[in-house]
Amino acid sequence: MSSIDEAGSICRRDVARDARYPARALDLILQLQGAEGPPQLLDALVSATEAIGAAASLYSVAIPETEGEGEPFSFSLFACDPAFAHRQQQSGPLPDHPWFRFARTHSSPGTDRTVPVEGPADQEALALAQQHGFTSCLIVPTAAGPDLHRVEMLCLGSRCHAAFDGEDARIVRALARSLAAELHDWVTRHLSASLQEAAQLQQIDITLLHLEWQGLGTKAISARTGLSPSAVDTRFQRLNYRLECPNRKASARRAAEHGLLESRD
Repeated sequence: MSSIDEAGSICRRDVARDARYPARALDLILQLQGAEGPPQLLDALVSATEAIGAAASLYSVAIPETEGEGEPFSFSLFACDPAFAHRQQQSGPLPDHPWFRFARTHSSPGTDRTVPVEGPADQEALALAQQHGFTSCLIVPTAAGPDLHRVEMLCLGSRCHAAFDGEDARIVRALARSLAAELHDWVTRHLSASLQEAAQLQQIDITLLHLEWQGLGTKAISARTGLSPSAVDTRFQRLNYRLECPNRKASARRAAEHGLLESRD
């Protein structure tokens, strides 16, 4: 494991000298894929966070409502002081946090020094995080895919100032990217499986949603699937009901946002 100071933060000078540090951390990062459910994934995230040498971490996904109204669906893992998770939830929706705003508008990682502070609410949110292991932080946005509004981010925290800046932290930043990618893959599989089970979707339903997401109309979908045009329309009506969406376009978007339309080996 990397060298960590008494407060649980990255000691970058010792990390740079430890040739075994990246391999050890990467091994624990790769173990995330073996998690059987969210509790096990959280345990694995705690271990990976410690192996990287961070004091805390947070991974969160937000999926907006298809019609742009209502609270977004969210999935979050708090690998940190439980008090922070509780107090953060009390202070307001996590998608309103300045970290999330950064992830929504950036494709490359940034530190707390690059996060804009737009008012008292932002100052309070960042001050709360600083009290629970995020004195400095690294925010890693994760791309959900083209034409999607889903926002994901990993945030690593340290109790030291500027822990993620400079040349010494390049290995940490690379490991953070790997950790974010593994979390994205696991969470995408989890969200898509959960939606498929909740809506009782069959493979033909997923095929229809995928073709709709590609922009095909009823006749083109009928030609691709062998279903009659009326059967295609009827099936979409049932899909809209099960997915709780007003129309087939919204149903396809919901499926895509949850990763259900991604091709996997």
